[in-house]
Amino acid sequence: MFTSTPNDDVRRRLLQALQPWAATDTRHLIDGHDHSVLTAFVTRTREAVGELTMPSAALVVVVEGTKEVIAGAERRAYCAGEAIALPAGAHVDVVNVPDAVSGVYRALCITFARKLVIEAARLWPSLTASRPPLGTTVFLDDALCSAIVHAGEALAGTADVSRRLVDHRILEILLVLAERGVLPIAPKYVDRSVAEAVQLLIRHRLDHAWTPAAVAERLSMSEATLRRRLKGEGATLRDILLSERMQAARLILAERDADVAEAIAATGYTSRSHFSRHFQQAFGVPPSAMRARRSSGV
Repeated sequence: MFTSTPNDDVRRRLLQALQPWAATDTRHLIDGHDHSVLTAFVTRTREAVGELTMPSAALVVVVEGTKEVIAGAERRAYCAGEAIALPAGAHVDVVNVPDAVSGVYRALCITFARKLVIEAARLWPSLTASRPPLGTTVFLDDALCSAIVHAGEALAGTADVSRRLVDHRILEILLVLAERGVLPIAPKYVDRSVAEAVQLLIRHRLDHAWTPAAVAERLSMSEATLRRRLKGEGATLRDILLSERMQAARLILAERDADVAEAIAATGYTSRSHFSRHFQQAFGVPPSAMRARRSSGV
């Protein structure tokens, strides 16, 4: 996976190249399209957007200020020159924070048409196996910046090109992201894994009392269809929910300044004994031991 970070001079030059596409707020253009769109998010005040669901895959590039992304137990901040690739169906909360010096937050969002994600999977089948963690950081470099500007010229109408060439330029961005393993592409993107869709849904609200009826309603299917689709993928709602809650609990206890009570509340348990039993079954140690390891630096 590509992980190198551009130095400050390179990042500054690349951000300047993207400034024309992030001059004014055009977020209203993001809705109601079945093709790829490049939009800008600009604000001079701190803004929070809760329970945001991605209708299609997207790449968000922070040009100025900071973006905070919260997905379940995970909270990450992205500064200017960094980006986040979000798969279709991802459920997140975001906070856009203006730059401390300029007082402005700017970001570019490229939403990818479903047909192009499917086409990318057809063209590069060897890249369809990647399933990166939600919120993987993407660093702006020459290749990605060039692809975005190239696509921006076509999407903004400043270049006289056909729709087919516009799609080709968007595919260039998808190829960059797929080669780096930061955005999943799948041959049957429209009919993506139901188990994965359930994971993305419940990960965002682990403390919610998820029932088969609630999950099915959010995924626009019947309970019977949900059970059948999950069974076909060798999964159950109970197992997915337990796995997501335990992974979140481990993250909270091992990497954050949180106690067991906070982990219990964040993952939706009402019984400390049930939580402790499930945690020990999953990781072989009680939750208190996990926190003690963190405190001791082990």
